[in-house]
Amino acid sequence: MSAVLDLPKTTSLQAIRQVMNLAIEEENSVILSNVAWKTYTRFVEEAMNKISNPRFYFDEGNLLIMSVSPEHEYYNRIIASLIDILAEQFGENWLALGSTTYNKDDIEKGFAPDSCFYFANEEQMRGVKRLDMAIHPAPDLIVEVDITSLSTFRQPIFAAFGVPEIWRFDGEQMQIFRLENDKYSEIPNSLALPKITPAKLTEFVRKSETLSRLEWIKEVRGWAKSI
Repeated sequence: MSAVLDLPKTTSLQAIRQVMNLAIEEENSVILSNVAWKTYTRFVEEAMNKISNPRFYFDEGNLLIMSVSPEHEYYNRIIASLIDILAEQFGENWLALGSTTYNKDDIEKGFAPDSCFYFANEEQMRGVKRLDMAIHPAPDLIVEVDITSLSTFRQPIFAAFGVPEIWRFDGEQMQIFRLENDKYSEIPNSLALPKITPAKLTEFVRKSETLSRLEWIKEVRGWAKSI
């Protein structure tokens, strides 16, 4: 599990760059406090389309820089693939926007999820090339690979954006959460894909570790067709 380093009074772009490089090198997650919103947005604009590792989350002057390990990204890609396959098999329209950066100036919060998807708002988001959070909705579903146990920092940000559903994998099992009264509570079935349970998701994630990718896809599709 990666350590979380709290480094106060860090405000400059140069300091953020230095800490980001340290986080990547040591595969750590770092929280910087007293970061100005304008400094964060300038840094994100500078890093846009240039950096896929680490991820950035901003809330009330605190910037979480979360390094992405091969283990983390393996599970992220598997779960995203699982969503793609199941949505297709269940006949649900969906749109995947990966780890797109979401920022809202009015609340000074921002995040880049592991993966995100639109279902209910898929039609509204078709063809959108550049996000404007004054008019565009938040994702309907976010995937969190939470091996470093940082949900306590990230989930309030997702809630402020109004993200209705989170799938969380802690390295052992899947959980599904829905937004209720500005907080996330665990639920037994997905909102976006109601036939899906955390137990079934966990089963398929675990099978991906032993089956070839083609065998795995075939099994997921076979199960989806059978229910």
